[in-house]
Amino acid sequence: MSSIQEIKALVTSSEHEVHIAKDALKATERGIEEAYERNRIAKATHDGLVVKLANLKAQFREQIMEDGLKESNRWNEMYYKLLQWKENHDGDVLVGVDKDSDEETKKLSRWVINQRSAYKYFMNGDTKHIKDHRIDALNKMGFVWCVADHVFQANVEELKQYHAENEKFDIPVKENKKLAAFVSRVRTAYANKQEGRAQHDLTDEKIEQLDAIGFKWGFKKSRKKTSSTSTAFDYDTQIALLQEFKNEYGHTKVNKLIKEWQKGEGEPSKKEYRRLPVFLTFARKEYISYVEGQPSLIDAEKVKALTDLGVEWKQPPNVPRKNTGGEASRKKKPRIEAPSHEQDFVAELDVEAELPPMNIPALPSPNIIAPKFDDGQSTMI
Repeated sequence: MSSIQEIKALVTSSEHEVHIAKDALKATERGIEEAYERNRIAKATHDGLVVKLANLKAQFREQIMEDGLKESNRWNEMYYKLLQWKENHDGDVLVGVDKDSDEETKKLSRWVINQRSAYKYFMNGDTKHIKDHRIDALNKMGFVWCVADHVFQANVEELKQYHAENEKFDIPVKENKKLAAFVSRVRTAYANKQEGRAQHDLTDEKIEQLDAIGFKWGFKKSRKKTSSTSTAFDYDTQIALLQEFKNEYGHTKVNKLIKEWQKGEGEPSKKEYRRLPVFLTFARKEYISYVEGQPSLIDAEKVKALTDLGVEWKQPPNVPRKNTGGEASRKKKPRIEAPSHEQDFVAELDVEAELPPMNIPALPSPNIIAPKFDDGQSTMI
């Protein structure tokens, strides 16, 4: 009997311990729930403070922008002229010019181009040409910083509308010359990209945008390299010819002599010399692909050989220029120091004089033929 009682006592004790454990578990669960609730409240408070801080920063930037635009300086003068231009030209902020444009319009167009140049330097870490609050002011206006992207977006929208109305992407030139040229360019760029050739204008994001509207890219097979391409980069033959050219003329500035020969000022000792500019142009294009890590017909050994001959290379578009037009690149001139609260603006009072020239084309409105710009243009996707 004593054994049975002992067992019963043990069972009772175990049941009691189970109850205690259950109570402890419930307390733990309540503690976890309370911890979750405290965490939720803390997170909500944190998120609220983040939003509040962001709003305060935005208000602060807005105030700085407004105070900056109240200053009497040349930048603000041109800013308000652009604002007036926008109001008078249906929201246009590109300020396209042609041979009939007056001097004030040309001046405003140059200023707009210079702001884009300054912004490119700003994005590369050179902030001396344009201040944050001025970027904010131009953003608020709807300023176009990248003409190529703006042109592309406008063309995609127009192409989307055309497809919706005509159910095709093959556009006759007679029907819409500008849009037909756009379609031809993107298809060519896409084919080149499929071959592994660097295409700076046609990015993956742009391809996705065109895919999204069902754009037909045409033939998917890679095009065969033409005989002119293989001839242009017959490296061993061409570099030997370039070496002969340098031995004979003392330099590798082939284009300079080509122009003289075209004017009838002398004749090349070898007719093959006339093909060297094609080779050098092709080599420089391949060099851009090489330094960007893209597939290229040129390598380090070939770059060194051409460099040793005196060939000069162009840097890729994403490499900042060494001469950024700052104080260090200009001769120091005596000047009267401005008061401390005005010194931030002194370096920018003549942005056009400070910035090195950059060939940035202006942009047409979405549905019109692009006007000519006095700073030169390049065909863009």
